[in-house]
Amino acid sequence: MKARFTPARTTLIGASILMACACGAGSGSARLLNTAGMNVTAKVTHSLLLGVGTLFILRGFWQIQRRAVVFAALSFVTLALAAALTPPMMMSAAHEPWHGAQIAGGFLYLIFAALLVCAFWIAFPMSTEQSTAKGIALAGTVASVGCACCMVTGAIAGLAVTAGGNPDVFLSHGITYFAAIAVAAIGLGMLRGLKPIPWLITVPVYMMYLIGAALVMKAWAVAYEPIAEAEQVAVTTPEPAF
Repeated sequence: MKARFTPARTTLIGASILMACACGAGSGSARLLNTAGMNVTAKVTHSLLLGVGTLFILRGFWQIQRRAVVFAALSFVTLALAAALTPPMMMSAAHEPWHGAQIAGGFLYLIFAALLVCAFWIAFPMSTEQSTAKGIALAGTVASVGCACCMVTGAIAGLAVTAGGNPDVFLSHGITYFAAIAVAAIGLGMLRGLKPIPWLITVPVYMMYLIGAALVMKAWAVAYEPIAEAEQVAVTTPEPAF
């Protein structure tokens, strides 16, 4: 059976690309292209990966719920500002603790995360009873965007080190990422029990960047699919006649 390329899947594919360690994947892609004789820098491939992920997300939101596009667009503008102030190259022990503009950039990454959560909250509705679990799952998921050297995870780690945290803990051992995945697992478990959890832990994102992020999104798909199906049935089922 041929899989349908639905708007929801388009959005989740974009989120997978965005969540992956774009700096690691970008530098690896640049090295591969340079080996093939193409003079490409990691900055170019890093920006390209983020751009592709952004386009997929915006395209999916446009088809699902256009109000979500507003929050998503604002989030990506904020991400651009954050990256200008605190680029991935600043998210390492050599440049931390941060000062001035880098701290501001770190907080902008968190604002980007909050706006993106708002977009996903609008695009993927759930019942009031499920809102707490949904909030926990989204918070953990968005905190795992990136790694200790980029994006939201890197910003959290950098701000923690700037506040006096141990660099070995936050930068070397990836505790921020794994703590975020644990929070996402709690939320998804509250939504659907144990069924989504294996998709969160099958492949660590540090081993296979994009596959690891894609499996996090697969966990979301497993958790959300029956909810969406139940809502669709409720909408299409006619009211009984009396």
